[in-house]
Amino acid sequence: MKILLIFIDGLGIGEHDPRSNPLTRHPDLWPTRGSSPERRDIRWRALDATLRIEGLPQSATGQTSLLTGVNAAQYLGKHLQGFPSKKLVELLRTESIFIKLNELQKSSVFANAYREPEDVEPRSPLSVTSHAYKAAGKSFQSLQDLRRGEALYHDFTNEVLLQQGYDAPDLSSEAAAETLLHIAGQHDFTLYEHFLTDVIAHRSTADQIDCHVDRVSRFIRTILDKRPKKELLIIIISDHGNIESRQNRSHTTNPVPLIWTDLPGLKLPAMPEDISGVTPWILQIIMMNP
Repeated sequence: MKILLIFIDGLGIGEHDPRSNPLTRHPDLWPTRGSSPERRDIRWRALDATLRIEGLPQSATGQTSLLTGVNAAQYLGKHLQGFPSKKLVELLRTESIFIKLNELQKSSVFANAYREPEDVEPRSPLSVTSHAYKAAGKSFQSLQDLRRGEALYHDFTNEVLLQQGYDAPDLSSEAAAETLLHIAGQHDFTLYEHFLTDVIAHRSTADQIDCHVDRVSRFIRTILDKRPKKELLIIIISDHGNIESRQNRSHTTNPVPLIWTDLPGLKLPAMPEDISGVTPWILQIIMMNP
């Protein structure tokens, strides 16, 4: 069994109303309040993203919780936006899921491609996912890896890279999905991060949001349709809500969906209640399904 964990930033469970929730355009994939996805090959559960701390959930604490199994908001006593603080980086250096995978002797990769040297040695701090991967002594994937089909940019179509003048293939959502499946077939555990959902929900028009939701949904749908159904467990998760609500441009306190695929004979541990339970849940799945 191999695992592909797809982290989509800022995607929560919103109202079952197309006027307020663009995710209702794709009822086969995304749950809403009172409505489950129509696909029969996926299961889902709503997870608390507030982490029992007052205020709007934020990326730094949410993502650290996701990738360590530690409630980072309670650890800091608050939600923290953007990049991880020194305390969170220290936590990632000891509790990262990639470190735990090394201990289980499982091969792992963070499939996202990095520009060099802009992303590898940035002037601004590294993201949570970057610190989580770096903590395990791993090397980042490069644009050269991307051009070989061995990595994927956070904008999986490469539109952003091409606009910035980088040499990169122009990918459809469907072609990008097949690339990610190829990568996932080579490792016991693959993480892919897509954060444009959160960026676009903060800054864009309703039409732009709808367009991006369509693009992401085609990407996910192709992955589900073309996955090796007896070998690859696909898990989709987020850190907090945002794009599921047109009512404001900020994060929401909505729960987030934990979505996973059926796999023949798969043994599942007890389900997590909040996003800090995702890493322990995944590690238990690995140990229960050798």
